[in-house]
Amino acid sequence: MFETERLFLRKMTESDLDSIYAMRSDADVMRFIREPQNRNEALNWIKLVSSRWAGEKIGFCSVFLKERNQFIGWCGLWQLKETGEIEVGYALFKDFWGQGFAVEASEPFLEYGFTELNLPKIVACANPDNKGSRRVMEKLGMTFDHIGFYYGRDLVHYSIARNEWEKQKIKVKG
Repeated sequence: MFETERLFLRKMTESDLDSIYAMRSDADVMRFIREPQNRNEALNWIKLVSSRWAGEKIGFCSVFLKERNQFIGWCGLWQLKETGEIEVGYALFKDFWGQGFAVEASEPFLEYGFTELNLPKIVACANPDNKGSRRVMEKLGMTFDHIGFYYGRDLVHYSIARNEWEKQKIKVKG
């Protein structure tokens, strides 16, 4: 679906179950997301996040390191239930934290959201203590809006409007 300098991203399928289960059962990876999941919960999550591609054109993709064809995490767009806003979300195995992969995987989704889906803005939410995720949001050009109640808990809410994203792209190219 998408390819970057170091990554390729494809729609998540049930064939990713072993990798998704390994990730979603890792307490460190899930510390700021939710409780670790068992194998059946991971499968149900894959089905859920893949179910909206056909109708809504949003969902999550598996993220692979190109040089090794290695699954390293997931990334994609999802509708924030509480507000209806479209959120970019991501998670990586610990070995891949702090290397720019979450930003690199998220950038094509911002472009897709703004150019293909014609979204006016894209948001992201995270646990207030998740400094790594907040750094990703800031590197994507997002700004902090507020702390709100999402996914059953208080989370920071960041956003970027399409016109801000377009200005940012022009600066990078120029």
